[in-house]
Amino acid sequence: MVSRPIRIRRARRTDFVAVMSLLAEAGLPVPPPERPALHRFRNLVADLGTDLYLATIDERVVGVVHVTYARQLAAAPQATLAALLVVQPARRCGVGTTLLRFAAERAQQRSCTSLQCPLPAATDAGAKQFLLQAGAAAAGELLALPLANAA
Repeated sequence: MVSRPIRIRRARRTDFVAVMSLLAEAGLPVPPPERPALHRFRNLVADLGTDLYLATIDERVVGVVHVTYARQLAAAPQATLAALLVVQPARRCGVGTTLLRFAAERAQQRSCTSLQCPLPAATDAGAKQFLLQAGAAAAGELLALPLANAA
């Protein structure tokens, strides 16, 4: 499927339906398309303390990455990978790797020393294997992807 370039762009408030479709395809809970859910999504898109980016191929959304950031009183900021989802036809085509690399670069720009990922559910061994192959290591109940040259 991926013979064309993968483009990464910041999510827009009009991307609600596309992102909810990705969540549904991944088997994650999807809020009803009512005003409170749309309002939450728009607040998330506008929040400068989080990154919500989409991968597109030919203007079609094929992946999403959501990273949250937390400032620390006496340590480097923490980046947490809240979600990284890729539609089934685009898996194993470099979309997930591109999104993960992009998220790591963004976290590095924010002076984070690692990108933490909650351990995927036991039923999602593929996600865990993907993160381990990307260089993540177990750190308690998390996987931590070290970021080189964090400022």
